[in-house]
Amino acid sequence: MKLAAQDNIDRASGRPWGASWFRVMRALAAAFILLAALFWNIPAGIKSYSYAAIRELVKVHTILGTWHLEKLTSEHYYIKFRPEDRVEAELVLDTAEFFYRPVTEEFNFTPRGRIPIILYSSREALNKSFGWEADESAMGVYWAGAIRVLSPGVWVEQQEAGRIAEVFKTAGPMAHELTHLVVDYLTGGNYPRWFTEGVAQYEEYKLTGFELQDATSSLKPPFYSMRDLTGRFDQLPNQTKAYGESLAAVRFIVSYAGEPALHQLIAELGQCLDFNQAAAKVLRLDEAQFEAGWQDWAMTKAPRRDLF
Repeated sequence: MKLAAQDNIDRASGRPWGASWFRVMRALAAAFILLAALFWNIPAGIKSYSYAAIRELVKVHTILGTWHLEKLTSEHYYIKFRPEDRVEAELVLDTAEFFYRPVTEEFNFTPRGRIPIILYSSREALNKSFGWEADESAMGVYWAGAIRVLSPGVWVEQQEAGRIAEVFKTAGPMAHELTHLVVDYLTGGNYPRWFTEGVAQYEEYKLTGFELQDATSSLKPPFYSMRDLTGRFDQLPNQTKAYGESLAAVRFIVSYAGEPALHQLIAELGQCLDFNQAAAKVLRLDEAQFEAGWQDWAMTKAPRRDLF
C-alpha cells in the first residue's frame, strides 16, 4: 500500500493553518452541535434528514481538533497521529485497508471520501477524548464519521513487529469499527445500540474469527430484556453479557431468516422505521416474539459456532 505523508500546511500559501481561523471554525461547529441537541427529540422521520449534516459537522469539529498531528493518507482513509507513532499509524492504516473491501462489499456501501482515523498513544488519551473514566479499556471507537484507535503497541503483548501486525489484524478493532460506520451511514443513525454492536461483532467474527472472551458462556438466563438492551445498553452492569446477547440476537436473525434479512432490516431502519416495525415487516415477528425467539436460540443453539 502506498502511503503519502502530508504536513499540516496550507499548500497554496505554504503557511501553517491560521490559529484564528481554526478557533472560528471550531466554535461554529460546536455551536451547531449544541443547536442540534435542542432538536434531538423530534420525530425520527424528520430527525433523519438533519442527522447526516450534524454527523458531518461533528466530524469536522473532531478533525479540527487534530490540526497539530501528522497525517498519512491511503486509498480509502487518512490517519492523524503523533510523530513518534508513525510506525503504528502505518500498521493501522494498512489494516484498515485490508478490511475495507470485505466490509463495504458485504453491505453494498461505498463511503464518500476518505474515512478519518485518529490514533491515540495511550488509553488515557483515548478515554479523555470522550470524557470517559480512566479505567475504560476500549481499543477502538466509531463516532460521527470518524474512527478512533488505541495504538496497537499499547495492548499487543508480542513485541516482534510481524507478530504485532498479525495480532492487530485478527484481534484489533478495525473490522468492528468500520462495520459501525457502515451501519451508521446506511441507517442514518436510526438503530438501537445493541443492534449495531451485534452486527459489528457478527461481521468481525466472520472476517477474523474474533469473539469476546466469555461471551458464549454468558448466554444463559436471566437475560437482559430488549427494553434494557435498547434503552441502557452502556449502563448495564455486565457488559460482556450485554455484548454477548446483542451478538446472539443478530445471529438469531441470520439463523431464522438468513443474511439477506439482516441487510433488509438495515435498509428498513434507513427508511426511518424503528427496529420493532422493521422486524415485524422483515421477520414477521412482533416485539415479544422476537425477544422470545433470540433468547430461546441463545439457550439452545448459541454454543454452535458453525452457525456463523
